[in-house]
Amino acid sequence: MKNIAVIFGGRSVEHDISIITAQQTLSSMSKAYNIIPVYIAPSGEWFIADNFDDPKTFLDFRNNVKKKKSVTLLLGSPYLIVNKKLGKKIRIDCALLCLHGKNGEDGSVQGLCQLCRIPYSSCGMMQSAIGMDKAITKRLLSSFEIANTKFVEIYKNDFEREAKETISEAAEKIGFPLIVKPANLGSSVGISVCEKPEQLEEMTKEAFMYDNKVLFEEFISGAREFSCAVLRVGKNLITSKVQEVKKGEIYSFKEKYIERLGKQNHKIEKSVEKDIKDLSICTYKALEFKGVVRVDFLMNKKGEIFVNEVNTIPGSLAFNLFDVPFHDLIDTLVDESISSFEESENFTYAFSSQALKDYCTLANNFKFKK
Repeated sequence: MKNIAVIFGGRSVEHDISIITAQQTLSSMSKAYNIIPVYIAPSGEWFIADNFDDPKTFLDFRNNVKKKKSVTLLLGSPYLIVNKKLGKKIRIDCALLCLHGKNGEDGSVQGLCQLCRIPYSSCGMMQSAIGMDKAITKRLLSSFEIANTKFVEIYKNDFEREAKETISEAAEKIGFPLIVKPANLGSSVGISVCEKPEQLEEMTKEAFMYDNKVLFEEFISGAREFSCAVLRVGKNLITSKVQEVKKGEIYSFKEKYIERLGKQNHKIEKSVEKDIKDLSICTYKALEFKGVVRVDFLMNKKGEIFVNEVNTIPGSLAFNLFDVPFHDLIDTLVDESISSFEESENFTYAFSSQALKDYCTLANNFKFKK
């Protein structure tokens, strides 16, 4: 029986959304696994407990949690250490990552899993970091001639030194109205639509609460918004259905997670559906993704389609976009993670050379001064 660690929570403004993704995942996983829910608290501490599969636990964590134990990963080996003093070890066969935002979706936990030689379900470390940074994503997409909206990035140091000059120069390149958003964030947190120059400084200041880099993006009036997920299965890429989201000015946090407007299905033209699926695969390939990735699109009134954002660990693992049971999607993610890891284990990580021997000889003949 495989030990599957479901890692969720995290030091991120998307902490609560991660808990929701994990709850949906835990309730759908096969009984063939030994499931180990691992919660990362907002403080950054890692825990296991008896009732992490109950969402009410996290409404009042201190009072509701049962038999909480601190855990840590043993660097260099695939073991979870329970209570450092006791030293109990649990071998992890695969980490199913349900983390969103910084300190989880950005390559940090992926790198930790890699150092511990634990197969994990999301994109690799570099690809995760790229997907988290909207500016770098857009630059790379442009280099592959994949259409995305016009943008300018500004940095906190420049803004703090000369706010008015910095934002006016950037806004001039985009025009009003424009979208203000943190570069490294998701779930529509910190995003504003700025219609007038006099609003821009305050909206930019708010976005800088979440990141040290902010994007000004072209606002497409009357845009239609679509989502499509891509999943690698062996050597094949599988696209989900295309979903159109009926929304307000922007697809807000409230619409995504509270009102659930995104659950509604709308009839989509066949040609639009095909173009979005093709663009989803192009994006997935161009950015060298793996696991399940959701690509979000905008379409203007002329019918031109733009990649808006990519989500390397999509909310609810994008299960709502696939016409298969959630547990089948989870099984595929686990199998693909282990397969990818085993393939990487066949690479050569050692190289015999004379370098150290030659250095020792030189060091012996010529005493280096401190």
